[in-house]
Amino acid sequence: MIESESFRPISSATDYSSQYTDVELIRSTSHAHLYRMRRMGRMFIAKTTLRDDARSLELLKREYELSLGLSHPNIVHVYTYETNTPVGAAIIMEYIDGCSLAEYLANNPDKASLHRIFRQLLSATDYLHRSGVLHNDLKPENILITRTNHDVRLIDFGFADDDSHFQERMLGSTQGYASPELVRHNVGIDARSDIFAIGCIMQRMFPGRYKCIVNRCIHTDKAKRYANVEQLTQAWNRRKLPYHIMGALGIAFLILLPTLLYIRERAERMQYVQRTESRQRLCDSLYQVIDHNYEAQFILTSDSISAINTNTSTQPYADAMLMIAHFYKRTEEIQQEVISSAPDKAMQIQLGGYCSQVSLTYHNQLVKHAEQWKHTILLPPF
Repeated sequence: MIESESFRPISSATDYSSQYTDVELIRSTSHAHLYRMRRMGRMFIAKTTLRDDARSLELLKREYELSLGLSHPNIVHVYTYETNTPVGAAIIMEYIDGCSLAEYLANNPDKASLHRIFRQLLSATDYLHRSGVLHNDLKPENILITRTNHDVRLIDFGFADDDSHFQERMLGSTQGYASPELVRHNVGIDARSDIFAIGCIMQRMFPGRYKCIVNRCIHTDKAKRYANVEQLTQAWNRRKLPYHIMGALGIAFLILLPTLLYIRERAERMQYVQRTESRQRLCDSLYQVIDHNYEAQFILTSDSISAINTNTSTQPYADAMLMIAHFYKRTEEIQQEVISSAPDKAMQIQLGGYCSQVSLTYHNQLVKHAEQWKHTILLPPF
């Protein structure tokens, strides 16, 4: 593989055609030829147009300008654009020693390798979209797999959407992987068009599997597809686990189930104890409020009865009973305030009963205290 630092861009005005040797046509597409050439002991790929007209050359140069700004480990690296090569004007890019994904799939690779390749495809496509670029021709033939590490290299940006000549270039997009909106040459092409192609690639890579993900990717209504590659990646990461992993997890769950149930029961018991203790603390606090306020009202009323002045009161017993009635009214107000602080009906009933009991006790004491005035006979003044 060629590193970008080892190859300096070449001026298109200089004739380097004689420096390229071992020129070999390795692939032809509907819109380009790919040649393998050697220069200074290293291999390169040269991409040329099928037609040598100004329009085709303009599109080729625009593809170079678009690819030049891309830098991702799973996207082929483009070096320069040269007009003077043994095959004419061409984009010079790194040589990939490997094969296309279509050829790779023919050798029945293992599932782990396919999963790794698919993750790299998602990563490369997500990078393109975040860079504002749509590939628009994703297919197994445009996905190269390196021979050594089986890494992905995404190639062929001839249909990438970055200029106003969109429909002209879409005429070469691949049937079977092109989304309905690409086939109809409609406007409004976006990331979901590439997601459609990824869904078709998934069908090739994982036939009969991950149908929920695939069906959403290839939905004819693009509004019902994944909105972006990030959403698709999240769905892929959440896909159904392999059966042997699910079986192992099931066995582990059955082994741990008694422990989990014990932990849950213990936790619930502790929560119940905590709630009970908290409730009891609140209840005790409200009992103290009742005791304090009722006692204060009792002392105040008892002192008032004792302080009745017979020189000014002609009916001391009646006055004492009025004071007791006022005590009873005030304790009812305290009872309502306390009950409103209770968190549940059971505590309200409990506190209400306690208030009635304390109130009755103090009431009887006050009535007995008032009876000292019951038989008092006041003589009229002379």
